Amino acid sequence: MSVCRIRLGRDFPATGRFDWAMLDERGAVLESASSQLALPPRGRRCEAVLAAELVLVECVSVPAAQQRRLQGGRALGFLAEDSLVPDPARVHVAAEPARRKDLLYVAIVDRDWLAQSLARLDRLGLEPAAAYPECLLPRLEPRAWVLVCNGAESFARTGEREGFALDSAVEGEPPVGLRLALDAARDAGRPPERIVLRSAPGAPLPDAARWSEALAVPVERGAPWSWMETAEKPGLDLLQGEFAPQGGAGSWRGRLRRPALLAAAALAVASCGLAADWALKSAERDRLQAEMHTLYRETFGPSAVIVDAPLQMSRAHAELRWLAGQGGGGEFMTLLDALARRLPDPTTQRAETLSYEAGRLTLSLRAPDTRRSAALAAQLRAKTPTPDVEVRVEEADGGVLRVTALIRSPG
Repeated sequence: MSVCRIRLGRDFPATGRFDWAMLDERGAVLESASSQLALPPRGRRCEAVLAAELVLVECVSVPAAQQRRLQGGRALGFLAEDSLVPDPARVHVAAEPARRKDLLYVAIVDRDWLAQSLARLDRLGLEPAAAYPECLLPRLEPRAWVLVCNGAESFARTGEREGFALDSAVEGEPPVGLRLALDAARDAGRPPERIVLRSAPGAPLPDAARWSEALAVPVERGAPWSWMETAEKPGLDLLQGEFAPQGGAGSWRGRLRRPALLAAAALAVASCGLAADWALKSAERDRLQAEMHTLYRETFGPSAVIVDAPLQMSRAHAELRWLAGQGGGGEFMTLLDALARRLPDPTTQRAETLSYEAGRLTLSLRAPDTRRSAALAAQLRAKTPTPDVEVRVEEADGGVLRVTALIRSPG
């Protein structure tokens, strides 16, 4: 029975562009094209191949008992948390038990990208029955790694369910990711005996001899490879859990309908709560403003014009303090008034300098006779203190008295 296989790249949700091929039961290509030229037969199930750069394949250690509880659940995302850059809740994770006990193979893909891709395929009349990472499609060679050279989309398959996308390398040099993977395999005692290079259609192969010398492992050329000619299917299917197909077109979207309705209901309740809270706060604000207007008119008369009650009340209060001789904190006139009240008869001293800085007013006085400086200082200190203003008298050299006025600190 023939099967339709489609290859999806990173830009598919935005552009709708993909390649497809019809394969017979032996994997031979019957027909192939790009979606820009022609679409595959619609209304039938197909297989999706996700570009290697879209899927991260990892092997994680999980107890067997816990594996059974995690299969198909969202908690799988947190098993691969150490391997992820984004939030684990934003990715979809498919899992497959390994042959070794307590090991689990996982394939990680961006959840939003996968949901958007499946929705777009559904609009085109296509429903994937399975989705495989491209890096697991090439046939494995005995005790070897297989590298598919395809420019910026190159990748390596290193095990039954292990592979990774390769980074772009300097021309002629092996990619850094390949070097690091080889070092990790050597540290684990499982290095490959050789590396087989296979070229994608239209892609050149690097210099195998140069790579062998750089990687310290034999590198040899293999047969060309194409994603549409692979009959073998990997055991690691990405359509698990919430994205598992259930036999009908759009079935996965139907399973998301109830959570979507619950989310919409929660949003509606939250919106109503915010609206009610805003209405209560608006009513409280109006009530307070009415009280301020009433208080202002009771204080300054019913004919008082109100523009900004708090500001007008503050200014009126400051004016009343000034008329009472108190002034505001740090005001020059208040401090000057306090000094003027302290000064004795002008004939008993001579003012030399007056300075104001940072809320301090300082006056320098000199007695007519230096022998009378102490008496003048005592006379200044004996004056009745001014409320809220502190006056300090200091004796300097040459019979000069320095009198400083500043606002008294609260408490």
